[in-house]
Amino acid sequence: MNASDFDLNLMRVFVTVYRYQSITVAAEVLNLTQPGVSGALKRLQGQLGEKLFVRDGRGIAPTHLAHELARHIEPALETIESTIDGVKDFSVQGKRRFVVYTSEPVMLMLLPKIEADATLGEREIVLHPTLATEEELLDKLNLRQADLAIDFAKRTPSLCFSQPFFTDQICLIASKSHPRISGNITVEQYYQEKHITLKLRRENAFLADYFTEENIRGRKVAAESDSLLVLMALVASSESIGMMSRSVATLFAERFDIQIIDAPFRPIPVDFKLVAHSREQSSKANIWLREKLLSYLSELNLSH
Repeated sequence: MNASDFDLNLMRVFVTVYRYQSITVAAEVLNLTQPGVSGALKRLQGQLGEKLFVRDGRGIAPTHLAHELARHIEPALETIESTIDGVKDFSVQGKRRFVVYTSEPVMLMLLPKIEADATLGEREIVLHPTLATEEELLDKLNLRQADLAIDFAKRTPSLCFSQPFFTDQICLIASKSHPRISGNITVEQYYQEKHITLKLRRENAFLADYFTEENIRGRKVAAESDSLLVLMALVASSESIGMMSRSVATLFAERFDIQIIDAPFRPIPVDFKLVAHSREQSSKANIWLREKLLSYLSELNLSH
């Protein structure tokens, strides 16, 4: 059979099913019915004369032919989609809702800037808390349920691109009325005091352990928190100390009446990145969103 005999519209259906290895998910992504996706696959398999997917438990698995076909077809379709998205008109006056997944420090910094931005017009930027796993986040980007993520993971997920956003670092906080700590702290003092620990949502690790070069020994833990605001409130109302994001501590130090102290360990920089699906790299709408978020950093005097 000649290449001209193929229905190329079926290729997008095939690539989507191949990506997710699920007819149900592919139907959702393509805004088609499940029978419609199944029918398209049957027509393509009929044209090829070979199976592309076989049953695998409750799901499906690609055959060798499917792997080979996807290896050649998928990059070409990505290029076409990116080119089309890049030349689409995007008007800053038109109505559009952008969804951004990010962590609590970034939400606390960006939300006031978004709400105060009178230039947004009919544009909406909605912030969602970051997801527990990289796979969940990638699904949101793949399914177009999120436009962007702001993340500090060291690795950019496959099928995505990233660009630097800003660099943060950790610091120690204590109540301004703390009876033993004022302005600085030694390693010995650090281990003598009680701690409010902060657990990271994504890495399932404590912030102090994740962003310091040294191995932190066991601490006297008074309470464990998964929220920076709760951590600051607990530190402000007790003699316990805590590690947290310096950028957020600076924003709320006066409100919580806390002192910001350099950690007695070598900190590892917290490099936040803008992460989006590769198809969005040349999208005018996504470029506008990235530039808008970066403009808020300039107002906050944060480096990127």
